Amino acid sequence: MIAIHKVNKSFRGRQILKDITFDISEGECIGLLGPNGAGKTTLIKCITGIIHYEDGEITFHGKDILNFKNDIGYLSQNTDFKQWMTCEESLRFFGSLSGLSKAYLDEHITDVLTDVGLKDKNKYKVEELSGGMKQRLGIAQAILHRPKLLILDEPVSALDPIGRSEIKNLIQKLKTYTTILISTHILDDASEFCDRYIIIKNGEIVGNITNQDETINKKQVYFQVNAEETAVSPVKLNESYVLQEIKPGQFSVTSKEPIVFANLMKELDKHHIQIHSLAYEKKDVEKIFLELVSEV
Repeated sequence: MIAIHKVNKSFRGRQILKDITFDISEGECIGLLGPNGAGKTTLIKCITGIIHYEDGEITFHGKDILNFKNDIGYLSQNTDFKQWMTCEESLRFFGSLSGLSKAYLDEHITDVLTDVGLKDKNKYKVEELSGGMKQRLGIAQAILHRPKLLILDEPVSALDPIGRSEIKNLIQKLKTYTTILISTHILDDASEFCDRYIIIKNGEIVGNITNQDETINKKQVYFQVNAEETAVSPVKLNESYVLQEIKPGQFSVTSKEPIVFANLMKELDKHHIQIHSLAYEKKDVEKIFLELVSEV
């Protein structure tokens, strides 16, 4: 659906994006992850056409994405709603700026407010809304024209736990009928609704993983032996396991499938490996993210 190929962007002599390349398939919900200053918002603004990039291309079904701005919905980090406007007035204002007709707005505003959980809030002023409700209104503005691609830039970062829960539930609903790209640094939230994660560091993609990726689903067991008593290396375990020595006397066993302790213990015992201590770990998105972007 969306193809981003070797996109580069510089600002005041500093390269912000470096050969960014990835695809977005129809129906996906992709998390765009990275530390502050990684280039996430810059990339989003390139995709939406807000800023121009020097090299590369971004296409929508094979054609320049700038020809399909009406198919994109965008929620920025700071939507400039007027506090004295009602929810309905706000949507009419932004809808008219987007070129939507009065007849279309008359027909769809109430339905869209209902879709985002603001039913019967047409006449509420923006200043009367909670943080979560304001984000819902922002998403209503972004989906008012029924876009094929919805881009959300840090949709939950400024919300309290209740507001975050509201928006997460809404995103789960939205992903059933539109393609979504979400920029966030709150990894626990992203893991609840994203299908794939593009990880950016210093303007470069350092990770492109899915919830089914073996990097996430690998299971690891760490064990320690008395190096003087047990010669573990070299040892060829069952082909289901990959054995790696971390340091003298300490080893890790990795498997693509969840490790059954009883089976592993039998395998180690078969090789006369006596364990002094053992620990179990499953890598998640947050751990992988930290491994990829950590400076130390």
